[in-house]
Amino acid sequence: MNYLFTSESVSEGHPDKVADQLSDAILDEFLAQDASSKVACETMVTTGQVVLAGEVKSSAYVDLMDTARRVINRIGYNKSAYKFDGDSCGIFSAIHEQSADINRGVERKDPMEQGAGDQGMMFGYACNETDNYMPLSLEISHILLLELAKIRREAEQMTYLRKGRVTSYLRPDSKSQVTIEYDEQHKPVRIHTIVISTQHDEFICPDDNTAEAQDRAD
Repeated sequence: MNYLFTSESVSEGHPDKVADQLSDAILDEFLAQDASSKVACETMVTTGQVVLAGEVKSSAYVDLMDTARRVINRIGYNKSAYKFDGDSCGIFSAIHEQSADINRGVERKDPMEQGAGDQGMMFGYACNETDNYMPLSLEISHILLLELAKIRREAEQMTYLRKGRVTSYLRPDSKSQVTIEYDEQHKPVRIHTIVISTQHDEFICPDDNTAEAQDRAD
């Protein structure tokens, strides 16, 4: 009997991905200046606010606020209407020096005795359905959101003229979900369902054809 398998992907503007990109950017900045940096960084984002927390041991200096604002603006949160704007959101940093106890477990003269300070277990799997060794449903979900982000940034089809200025009505936060039908041999047969959900600007229709009503409308 055939069966269905579904995967979901979230865009760069989804709060979870925003937090991931901020943490990754901070790590990259430290490593770019000091390859021996030890960085444990967590990020929380909410309406108008970013919280950076964790601990660092590095000889590098990183302007955390500038890094965070640059990433947020690059993602596309650059309008006050979004209630989360890279230029004006509050950024609270609670990143401090790495614990000496953890550092003793991380840095050893003998690499074979080196630990990670704190331990975790992760698992995953690869499959041969795609060149990236990801399930086909997840791969398609990612591709759809990458294309949507490209449209949001570049395509004229997703813009409108507002008071003489070309404005994009798509917002950064979006999701995609793809369902694949498989046969009894676990081979993909067809795409069963595609769902794409994205934030966008509110559309206000004019009450009438007067210039005043047209100006009030979005």
